[in-house]
Amino acid sequence: MIAARRLQRQFADGFLAEAVEDLWEPWMRRADRALKDDALLLIVQQELAQRCKKSKTRGRKATPPEVVLRKLLLKHVRDWSS
Repeated sequence: MIAARRLQRQFADGFLAEAVEDLWEPWMRRADRALKDDALLLIVQQELAQRCKKSKTRGRKATPPEVVLRKLLLKHVRDWSS
């Protein structure tokens, strides 16, 4: 099952956001705004749905497209391999 975003906030999400607010670099804020684009998330969601015929409706919940994009961005910005 593929959902575009994690809808329910976790218990500590609000506390953590406040605690790390001053640690964000300028590029992170720009990337955060860009990654909130619903059209971009829809494209990634459609591609993820093509992995298996029934991945849209069956099985455990997959990693949301928003998280996939954020991980890919960090991988490239920080030059992490694999």
